[in-house]
Amino acid sequence: MDLLDAETVVGGKYPVVLNPLLAGVFIHEAFGHLSESDFVYENPKAQEMMVLGRRFGQDILNVFDDGSLPGLRGTHKYDDEGTPTARADLIKDGILVGRLHSRETAAKMGERPTGNARATGYRYPPIVRMTNTAIEGGETSFEDMISDIELGVYACNMFGGQTMLENFSFSSAYAYMIRDGQIAEIVKDVILAGNLFTTLMNIDAIGDDFCWLHSGGSCGKGQGGLPVTDGAPHIRIRDVVIGGK
Repeated sequence: MDLLDAETVVGGKYPVVLNPLLAGVFIHEAFGHLSESDFVYENPKAQEMMVLGRRFGQDILNVFDDGSLPGLRGTHKYDDEGTPTARADLIKDGILVGRLHSRETAAKMGERPTGNARATGYRYPPIVRMTNTAIEGGETSFEDMISDIELGVYACNMFGGQTMLENFSFSSAYAYMIRDGQIAEIVKDVILAGNLFTTLMNIDAIGDDFCWLHSGGSCGKGQGGLPVTDGAPHIRIRDVVIGGK
């Protein structure tokens, strides 16, 4: 009911705090798919962007995929080519250090398989898919994260979105204004848009409240959906373009 009566956010550029659900969906959709190597080796533009050793963020940023973690929707002991699943570090201390591979893509790119070859069923060949993908937790409390924001947005949950290579647009389900370090009034129609690499570089605080989103979801890629899990803490991003009135 509060959301029905809420004012539409005023469009502009704000510091934005994402709650864990929206942060997890963001890293899956905007970055995770770019890490799937069948997409990379088939796409010259993606090859230019996804160069190992490129700085993607500040030292606090770490992103990984791990299909071996117990109890999560994307977990399995072996992928559909028989490769054992394990943790694959993608961004380490802000640097791109890895990609997700099948045996085929690993051979073509001179890297090692990561256990990410997955098929929806026996009628389909295994292709590179995420499993359990996450932004690793940091050291900043939520209170400290918002304390020095004079005017910002706290964006929560996910309503919809789209990505196109390095560009993205996401709508939060609901949001609050941050005023003088405090959560203030609820607002609606909050659309976050921007360039992935600029946005990752602008992450300047990562929360100490990491969680896996156990409600999970299905990730579609040609063959239909497969179970995956996203994980994240709260994160703070500088200078995010917010669409509104």
